[in-house]
Amino acid sequence: MKVFLAVLLAALLYVERAHSLMCFSCTNQKSNWYCLKPTICSDSDNYCVTVSAAAGIGNAVNFGYSLNKGCSPICPGPSVDIGVASVGTHCCQSFLCNFSAADGGLRASTALLALGLLLSLLPALLRPGP
Repeated sequence: MKVFLAVLLAALLYVERAHSLMCFSCTNQKSNWYCLKPTICSDSDNYCVTVSAAAGIGNAVNFGYSLNKGCSPICPGPSVDIGVASVGTHCCQSFLCNFSAADGGLRASTALLALGLLLSLLPALLRPGP
């Protein structure tokens, strides 16, 4: 079991070097919590994209918010803010880099993701055998 977990961890550390990009994906969500589904992109996809759209007038009137994430062969146009409505676009090109809902916000690096996985598997790796 320990060998299997170690091999799994090593494989996950080197996934970024594979040809296929992996991005988080979701469609028309209100929260980033529902946008953490990993998806393997096609070979033609070069970008992980996060697009957030919001409309409203200050804090008084809120017309809604929508968050979309996924894979794309191109990086869509720039962010736009016209006062009562805005569309934020963020593109990146590494393993699960579209972690955050914020444009240019927190991004999880491969090393950080691997460290988290290792720490979560540590009790199983250190458990004495039968």
